[in-house]
Amino acid sequence: MYFKTFRVRTWLMVLILLLTLPGAALAGIGDQPYTEWNLQGDVETEKQMEGQLFTIIGLSALATAPSAAGVGGPFALVVAGTGATSLAIAEIARPENAIWENWPMGRYVFHHVPPDKFPTPGAMADRAVANVVESVANLIFSATKTLTRVSLNALVLAFHSDIVAAMVGWVSEGVAAIFAPQGELSRLLLSIGIIMLLIHATFRMLRGQAMSALSALLVSVLAVGGVFFFVTNAKQILTATARATDEMAGIFLGAVGRYTAAGQNINVSDPVDRGLVVAGQTVWQLVVAKPWAVAMFGTADESKLILTQDEYNVLDKSSFPEASRSKIQPGMRIDTLFLGSAGEGRDAVAEALARPNSKIMFVLKGEEIDHGGHPGTMTCLSPGSVWNHVMVAGLTLLPVIAFAFLAGTVALSIVVCQAFLAALLLVLPLALYAMMIPETGWALATRYFRSLLGFFMVKMVYGLYLSLVLVVGTGFVKAVMG
Repeated sequence: MYFKTFRVRTWLMVLILLLTLPGAALAGIGDQPYTEWNLQGDVETEKQMEGQLFTIIGLSALATAPSAAGVGGPFALVVAGTGATSLAIAEIARPENAIWENWPMGRYVFHHVPPDKFPTPGAMADRAVANVVESVANLIFSATKTLTRVSLNALVLAFHSDIVAAMVGWVSEGVAAIFAPQGELSRLLLSIGIIMLLIHATFRMLRGQAMSALSALLVSVLAVGGVFFFVTNAKQILTATARATDEMAGIFLGAVGRYTAAGQNINVSDPVDRGLVVAGQTVWQLVVAKPWAVAMFGTADESKLILTQDEYNVLDKSSFPEASRSKIQPGMRIDTLFLGSAGEGRDAVAEALARPNSKIMFVLKGEEIDHGGHPGTMTCLSPGSVWNHVMVAGLTLLPVIAFAFLAGTVALSIVVCQAFLAALLLVLPLALYAMMIPETGWALATRYFRSLLGFFMVKMVYGLYLSLVLVVGTGFVKAVMG
């Protein structure tokens, strides 16, 4: 049953990557920092307003929290109390890393040149129809962007949900108080264990099984010693074990990151965080950024999305604030130019990129221009392209729904397992005392420690799982696309 579920999730993740083959090159669209390319409008304010909708799972808000006490609501236990998680999230949330939070989602919109710019009959009526259809495309695409961002942040926060680390203090104190060597409960459990051990040893001795009695005695001594050792050193043991499992997950994600992150700009030191950034950038590019670029510019190859000299010449730079005009130069990326623009500036960019060349010069009077490696902008930004924008937006829904299901399952599993783990750790001495009871106690203790190990390894398992899926999906995409 578990294998079947695991297999279904794996195929879902691979399907996400395969459904987005047009964006197979894993570097780029929208990766240039907004802090350097905010040409028009206030991107920072837009991000803050947008962030209010993502308070629970927004990286930027948590990145500024000095400790868990600074994070309200249900996230108080999810974020580590030491503030280490906030610092790690701050590193991930840098614009060059979390490119899904680099530009506001509202900047990734479908756009077109108004029909009245083209000398055709009924241009005003066409404009109304085009605007309505474009609004539908952007509404659908908003669902894609929102689900993708929520899912990615949920994954990041799940792998940083150090519930065990945050609860080590009170778990260790609770264990020390409940199972103190001189406490009444410890004396009672020890007495019960000794009585059961003596009964078992006597029975074995009468049957001539002295070695069996001796082995039971040895196990009991080790169990009692384990109780006292754990009670005394609970905090150090729990902290070290939690750190070790996280580092194991980081080894897998980090190793895969060197393969899947080829060409990606990732500036993260921690291997777990690096792997998460690799996964986040890959999914955002394949599900959101590159389909948007293909629909808008005709290509998702950022090396071809270069503003030509002709486009620069016809671009109405007066539509931009004077302080930003010096940044607009031939050779800059047109995806950055579009994302950094708003209002009149965005219209001016669309008109420059959509201006026809000699092949379709009859459509629009004016100077012939060269569009370099992105001639598709002439059709992708035309009024008739709005139907294509709706189709592209609709096609992105299937992979993002699959990814949201996968991310939600993984994130919820990690958080729930850690909550159960904290509860199991609180009663760990009981399992050790149970080992004093031969056979029956040993069986119970074995089941307990097996469950405990499984919960402890959940991050490592999902780290390996995501790593393998990324490798398979990325490898297939690269093989198909050459």
